[in-house]
Amino acid sequence: VLGLFDYCPVLAETASGTAEFGETASIVLRVSDGSSQTLWRQDEDAQLLEAFGGMLCCTQGFFSKERCFVLACLQADMSYVLLEGVLQKHDDSSHSLNLNKWARQDDGVIICTHDRGESFAGVEFLGTDLAETAVFMHVGNGAVAIFPLNTLKGRLCLSEEDSGRCSSVGYDPLTAGIYLFLDLFSQCEPPCKVYRIRAPECVAAVDLNYDRSSMQLICKPNFEVERYGEHACVLGVAYDFLTDCLIALDGEHGFWSLPLKDARSQEATEEGDDTHLEDLPED
Repeated sequence: VLGLFDYCPVLAETASGTAEFGETASIVLRVSDGSSQTLWRQDEDAQLLEAFGGMLCCTQGFFSKERCFVLACLQADMSYVLLEGVLQKHDDSSHSLNLNKWARQDDGVIICTHDRGESFAGVEFLGTDLAETAVFMHVGNGAVAIFPLNTLKGRLCLSEEDSGRCSSVGYDPLTAGIYLFLDLFSQCEPPCKVYRIRAPECVAAVDLNYDRSSMQLICKPNFEVERYGEHACVLGVAYDFLTDCLIALDGEHGFWSLPLKDARSQEATEEGDDTHLEDLPED
């Protein structure tokens, strides 16, 4: 699943291609009546095929209004490409997607490696700034990169060393603040620490850099630890626009909310005050 558009899921799928390309990537919109509309097929995109001379593996996606951003891997040399397109709805209720803008990323911008057939583990789109001048992405091991929309060329604004190699990252689109969820697994009780790094004032989003010296511990939530596998306690974090909260998924698939209206002004703590992290009701 790359994302949602008009409340309908957009999927990256493998489809039967031409004799030249065999299996090919496609992006499909699954509409509410159960039918599907193919928005884009790689073997039919002559411009992209000519530009890269090979197949792209699309694994991550993100929507900001009608704009679609897709992170892909060029299998020929395992380099990374960020693509941007506009998803359009036509008068006959059909949809189309034209990925007409892209940029190959420099080495070291995307931290996590990609295996054929697998997604980018730990790589997540975090969102855009309020003015929609840049896309923020967790690129693995707690590192965060900024991709200005005028170039799509990413750069690290928070390194994995400065983030403490945290497992999950939350982004506040109203303040451009970063929230780091440090997964301590079963090493201590409680098993997670949440740190806040405020964005420097009067700095444009495309020029932001996050300073480790301003990292502040704001809570130690008592997340459930995964019983099997890697025994992780944080499986993912996402921003919910309707509630202005960061939603965290713990190791046993419990949902927790971090209300940002409190977290933005909360004083740093060393005592593990978790009053601002609320367990969501099961329903």
